[in-house]
Amino acid sequence: MESKNFLKHFMIIGSGTLISMLLSLIATPIITRVVDPLEYGQLSIFTMYADIAVMVLCLGLDQAMVRDFYKHDNDEYRQTLLWKCVLLPVVLTVVIGIVVVATSALGLIHFEFNTLIMGLLCLYVLLMLIQRFSVLLVRLRYQSKLFSIISITQKAAYLVCALVLVFLIKDHYLVLLVISLVIAISSALVLGICAQKKIWRLDRRDAYDNEVSFGNLFTYGWPFIISLGITQLFNAADKIALDHFTDYHEVGVYASALNMVAIFGIVQSTFNNLWAPMAVEHYENDPEDRSFYKTGNAYITIVMFAMGICLILGKDIFALLLGSKYREAAYILPFLIFHPIMYTISETTVSGIVFMKKSKMQVVIGAISCAVNMTGNAILVPMIGGKGAAISTG
Repeated sequence: MESKNFLKHFMIIGSGTLISMLLSLIATPIITRVVDPLEYGQLSIFTMYADIAVMVLCLGLDQAMVRDFYKHDNDEYRQTLLWKCVLLPVVLTVVIGIVVVATSALGLIHFEFNTLIMGLLCLYVLLMLIQRFSVLLVRLRYQSKLFSIISITQKAAYLVCALVLVFLIKDHYLVLLVISLVIAISSALVLGICAQKKIWRLDRRDAYDNEVSFGNLFTYGWPFIISLGITQLFNAADKIALDHFTDYHEVGVYASALNMVAIFGIVQSTFNNLWAPMAVEHYENDPEDRSFYKTGNAYITIVMFAMGICLILGKDIFALLLGSKYREAAYILPFLIFHPIMYTISETTVSGIVFMKKSKMQVVIGAISCAVNMTGNAILVPMIGGKGAAISTG
């Protein structure tokens, strides 16, 4: 893809991501003023369980789909690839969901939530899993406008449903918010599948069945289950250390500093959504061309470090916006921005592992990073608090 087209897609997806973030910023303070903190906390746990379940139940086949998507440029091949990647995760999710709901209803296992919430959790996980592949298909086909529309639709649907249900019923807020999540993801899922109906159709032909091997897909994909699990631990290590070695004040200041670098999230997620499919497609078309990846690495390095410098220079402005109680967040900021900068740049340097299908190396990389992070937190957080957590994570 030419740099001009890349910039075009980047701006479209970035705009969608920004609008989605703004919708979240609008919804959160309104809902938290009505919903009890206890139930809002339960919703956070609910979504955490759902995220972990989807991460595991995908079996890494979403990553395998990215790797093999550009081997043939026709709908028939991609239809076969999609169904081979999505079928087992869906069947597995349905079977586990039935078992979970049945054991909860019969009282054989006492879960954290009641049977109704557990049933909604299983449904939400199933919808999230299918949606993961639906959005992935949109990304891989560079349908940037559709990607942004789906993202905005999901956020807007949640905002409208949550506000209407919360203000009309005024009770059982956890159930209402969970139902809003289910409706929101359903609307996004229907939109994505309808727009990609040629690929999602059930009457597929089997011309590529022999070429698309489920065994090869699974062999490539399963290490991502472990590496993503390690990534979850990596991302939680700083908060765990702060909670253990310091007090809630330090945790609050650190959390406020994290919010100050949220602007990196727009660039990071937008770049990652574009780079992975683009790099794989370029490799399939021209395996010997290395200049493409060097150029991508140079561009994103300049952009991320320029943003970092601007954020550091304007840190006092952010501190004023947060209030005097959070003034310390400005001093954590220079250490905190290193993580999103290096994470985004690493998306370009890790491409070779994807091309060579050495997915097990992802586990090694994640394990080493996580071990260094946890060790650094254990040493630095007791000494310098939030700064130590930021340095270790970076």
